[in-house]
Amino acid sequence: MKVYAWSAFVCALTVGVFCGKTDAADDAKLVARIGGKTLSVQEFEERAKELKQTGYNRVTEFDADGKRILLDGIIARELLIMEGRRRGYDQDSTIAATIEKSERKALMMELYEREAVQPSYALTEETLRAFFHEYQYDIEVLSQHIVCASEERAKEALQELRDGAVFESLVSSYSTQNIITRFGPKGWVGWFKIGDVLDPLKEPLRTMEVNSLYPRPVLTAMGYHVFRLQERRAIDFDDARESIEKQALIQLRADDMERYVNDLRTRYELQCDPNALSALMQGKRADLALCTWRGGALTNGAYMSAFASGDASDPRQGNVKRIQKDADNLAGRQIMLTEARALGLDSDERIRRKIDGERDKMIVGKLFRSEVVRRTAPISDVDVRAFYEENIENFTREDGKITEFDFLRESIRTAMQDKAQNSVMDDLLGELREAFADQIEIFPDGLQASFVD
Repeated sequence: MKVYAWSAFVCALTVGVFCGKTDAADDAKLVARIGGKTLSVQEFEERAKELKQTGYNRVTEFDADGKRILLDGIIARELLIMEGRRRGYDQDSTIAATIEKSERKALMMELYEREAVQPSYALTEETLRAFFHEYQYDIEVLSQHIVCASEERAKEALQELRDGAVFESLVSSYSTQNIITRFGPKGWVGWFKIGDVLDPLKEPLRTMEVNSLYPRPVLTAMGYHVFRLQERRAIDFDDARESIEKQALIQLRADDMERYVNDLRTRYELQCDPNALSALMQGKRADLALCTWRGGALTNGAYMSAFASGDASDPRQGNVKRIQKDADNLAGRQIMLTEARALGLDSDERIRRKIDGERDKMIVGKLFRSEVVRRTAPISDVDVRAFYEENIENFTREDGKITEFDFLRESIRTAMQDKAQNSVMDDLLGELREAFADQIEIFPDGLQASFVD
């Protein structure tokens, strides 16, 4: 089967992983053996269900042809993983770091689900209305923001606005690039309920006068905000009821999570050292323990590593409260991971399958990218022009006119790149099927027994 018919199919299959092993007596229950892994009838059928959930619709009928297409795709994926591991991609530092972060997140979420949140929450009319007002979902605002990287720049922008500068004219000069990309060149952030805006902005936007400029910069996780309020309006509870119910459930879960983490902090006797914090903000003493708890510690050096990876704020900015909060959060995460492992969650089969599947997906991606680089050359404008001229009949409209080359240049280049990449995958898989031929075994009885319903 040509790869252009199922390259996306192989990618879709990376949502699952099988690793079961059986004895020879169980061969009747197997569909295939690939390398050191076996694929049972049950796992084969589960893989089909996972595939359907991705939205892939090439295989819709699991007749003999459909089952063989699915099996070929599974075999192709496993061959790619085997080759990637043979090349040592599973030890790649970028993949390892990403998987480590994913595992931490998965363990913390599982800990929350098992130990912190309730199976269900009762939300009465009275509870919803109280939440609606208490968390300020009863008002929404339309505002315009400049977000600066430093307080000094924010004050400069604020002064220019006081001197009569047009707000829109300063956004591109003062806002950070990611803010411009997110909110556009004029700084409009759209309508937001007060309950959904960043905490430091809630009170200003709730109380400041409409059509006014807030008198000082406000610091959030995004930077220093200089902003004006365009409009503020009330929200009708009945109109917002469905979204309020969702938000209330989120908040109740978050409250339970926070209580649980605070309890863990107490049980693990978490403490933070102000002297180490002072040294951290001066760039000194990486060996000092910034936070300690029963069985562990967060050093200044570990905090700086978290900052380097984007998981903590820059201590040189001098915001003591923010650094304290980040250090506390980092320590809290470590305590949660310790507790999760103490409860054996790191051995949970569902979590292991998810993490292993993500690792395999990254291995396949790295292998594919490396082969594309090795086996293909950049597609030049000359190549694109030649393709255009050779296929000019495909670009002739019904009125007899030919679509201009410049209009089609990039779409043709993209199509040529896709074709070249598909060809790479096709060639690579052909080579792998030959190289690993003695490690592939298909069991016709097991394949036939699958999807009997």
